[in-house]
Amino acid sequence: MSGTRQGADGASATEPEPSPHYHVGYRKPPKGSRFKKGRSGNPAGRPKGSATVKSLLDKALSAPVTISEGGINRTVEQRMALFKSLVARAIKGDTRAAALVVRLMDQFDLGKAPDHQPVTLIKRIIVDPRGVERPVPTYSSREGKS
Repeated sequence: MSGTRQGADGASATEPEPSPHYHVGYRKPPKGSRFKKGRSGNPAGRPKGSATVKSLLDKALSAPVTISEGGINRTVEQRMALFKSLVARAIKGDTRAAALVVRLMDQFDLGKAPDHQPVTLIKRIIVDPRGVERPVPTYSSREGKS
């Protein structure tokens, strides 16, 4: 084997003569074309110190935002405003938001009312002009009102 070879343009390039004990072949590249020590295998990759998606999202959700609750302006993190908005949409009747809130409540075991808060039962009654009270009939979604 000679120590010189000709390139595509006809110029000769010199390569070091491989040792007699090393054979170039399948999964054994020439020593000259291997990764160099101290050099990245992906030099055009993401630079060190650049922001990851996780850090960008965390920074965006941590930014302050001013919201108005009951006519009072408050400054909260955007992540808190996001959840307040989700719960408000669920309360207003948005079924997708309500389903997501219920799923989150189940996931974090928040479905139960704390023991220290009393539960109030509201009963609707109709007062007859003659002074007789009677309960309001309840209807399921399949029954019609008569």
